[in-house]
Amino acid sequence: MTILNGFSVDLEDWFQGLTSTNPQIDRWPTLESRVVLATQTLLAILRTHHVQATFFVLGYVADQYPKLIEQICADGHELGVHGYYHRFVHQLTPDEFTRELEQGIAAVERIIGERPIGHRAPYFSINASTPWAFDCMQKLGLRYDSSVFPTRNLLYGFPGAPRFPYQVEGQSLLEMPVSTLRLGNKILPMVGGFYTRALPYRFTRWAIRQLNQQGHPVITYIHPWELDTGQHYNQVTPRERLTHYHGRQALTAKLHKLFTDFRFTSLDVLFRNFRPNPN
Repeated sequence: MTILNGFSVDLEDWFQGLTSTNPQIDRWPTLESRVVLATQTLLAILRTHHVQATFFVLGYVADQYPKLIEQICADGHELGVHGYYHRFVHQLTPDEFTRELEQGIAAVERIIGERPIGHRAPYFSINASTPWAFDCMQKLGLRYDSSVFPTRNLLYGFPGAPRFPYQVEGQSLLEMPVSTLRLGNKILPMVGGFYTRALPYRFTRWAIRQLNQQGHPVITYIHPWELDTGQHYNQVTPRERLTHYHGRQALTAKLHKLFTDFRFTSLDVLFRNFRPNPN
């Protein structure tokens, strides 16, 4: 049986993803916004391959570009929430995180007329220090989360967290971690964002097949700005030059291969079809 994998999009502008410009909210209106064009490029690729995805929408972007959100919805994609100002959850208090969620949910709901059920934290910033975040999400009616990255990199990670979808202890909330690969005693990132851009496609294809053969759907992600080869910002840090700009030229071709070789759907479909694994 062919496995249905999950494809998700963190809908944000390029300057909201960069850690150097992200905190400078007052500067955002002065920076060139490119999110509409970049997202339309991605929508065209998804349309070509008849892929339905989940777009985790930053509330700020929804308020600035409601027509873009309407277009995503009209194409049949699921709308989730990505906070409002793209802030690290582990740097917030529970009350601050709740306000971020409320603002983000309200921004999406105003446009599509229904509340989103899914959430992804900016920078995958839910980890062992933020168990309270799941309580906040459940109280606001969210049904699933996809913020856990069960390994470690320079910016984020939750080493030791479960690698596959699981019900959060004491909650009805389902967590759907981004997919990782076990090699020996190492848990390694394998798909999504920088990893899809930086790693050879033959490795990505092999890694997805490994998980699918074990019966696990792969959950991957992308940001629209990763497809925007015309966007340049010269004041990036050395890390940002690597993590945000490396591999953009080849990403479109990789996505076409990915959607040809595997089947993908939105995360709400995986959520509704989830059955606990007794193992």
